[in-house]
Amino acid sequence: MPFSARESEVRLFIYQHFIETSEAPPVKVIIDELTMTKAEAEASLKALESQHALVLKPDSFEIWMAHPFSSVPTSYPVKTDRLIYYANCAWDALGIPAMLGVDSETETTCPDCEVPVIFGVQDGKLTSSEGVIHFSVPPRKFWDDVGFT
Repeated sequence: MPFSARESEVRLFIYQHFIETSEAPPVKVIIDELTMTKAEAEASLKALESQHALVLKPDSFEIWMAHPFSSVPTSYPVKTDRLIYYANCAWDALGIPAMLGVDSETETTCPDCEVPVIFGVQDGKLTSSEGVIHFSVPPRKFWDDVGFT
């Protein structure tokens, strides 16, 4: 189902805000910047979440994730020459530099053995081909519990 014009406007604003600040915009900022009512903002956010365009924090209208971005610190900080962004997982840590067209580096640890892992993107290519990104949940099940995935 396609987004409405208002939903598209809200979604674009959210991504622009993440790109410029590395943070999700609070609902109040969305309301003020897009000149809309609280009810309009909440309806747009719920519609975007129902279409898997973003994830809201539980029992809230605040943004938790707009893939590949996380609004909360995670184990996947994506360092760029401008800002540090947080990704939801290793896959998203590669999605951020791809989306922004920038170089990056992510320092994390293997969730299985806790060995330090460093990877990134330089000139559009992986900086390391060592390691594996493992999906413990099959992609068809990602949205069953996207916070766990």
